[in-house]
Amino acid sequence: MFIMKHLAIFSFLILMTVTVKAQDMEPQKRNISLIIVDKKERPISNIIVSSLGADKAGITDRSGKFIFADMTDNDTISMILPKYGETLISVGEMDSIVVKLRSVRRFSYMNSAGQNVTMRRQHQTEPIDVLDVQAMLSRHTYRSLEDLLQGVAGLNITPVGAPNEVNVNIRGPVSINGSNEPMVVLDGTMIGTLTNANNMINIYDIKTIEVQKNATGWGALGANGVIVIKTR
Repeated sequence: MFIMKHLAIFSFLILMTVTVKAQDMEPQKRNISLIIVDKKERPISNIIVSSLGADKAGITDRSGKFIFADMTDNDTISMILPKYGETLISVGEMDSIVVKLRSVRRFSYMNSAGQNVTMRRQHQTEPIDVLDVQAMLSRHTYRSLEDLLQGVAGLNITPVGAPNEVNVNIRGPVSINGSNEPMVVLDGTMIGTLTNANNMINIYDIKTIEVQKNATGWGALGANGVIVIKTR
């Protein structure tokens, strides 16, 4: 009885020790503040940001800020920067990150070691069709976005049935189970599909449309291509 009693106490101590160690190993969660500014320190709003592997996403506010809740050292932040595309920053031990866009091809931030990190985008050689919509509208009458895009080589647009609803793919289907539609970005904000854009935009407000067929600069988000719409 004496031996059994002490074995039980010993087993409890081992279990308690293992539990405490497991808790110590869990990454500490905290809020991470991300601020995006231009080279003159002016805040940049409406930048799409997200945390990889977690359901945390949104856009920067008027002060150029977005706050990620319950982040750990192991998390990675994704940003869709204008002209630069998708870029990733490892959180590490940082509690706040200030990203400065120095040009359309270069940005910098301070990492957790206190080092200034500068990222440069390589020269883009991917095919891009750029439509001067205002010039097109001055010559002909168009009713919708799909009318404007009909002449773009490799872009397939199929009406679904409902008004303004279309299926779009670039150079044929690329996914059997997932969506084949290119990502649509309106004035720097990702809005989903061309159908969404059709229901949101007056085409006479559009300045240019870029069709990026191999949009690797946008990372996984650009796997099916990207349509960038800029308004006046």
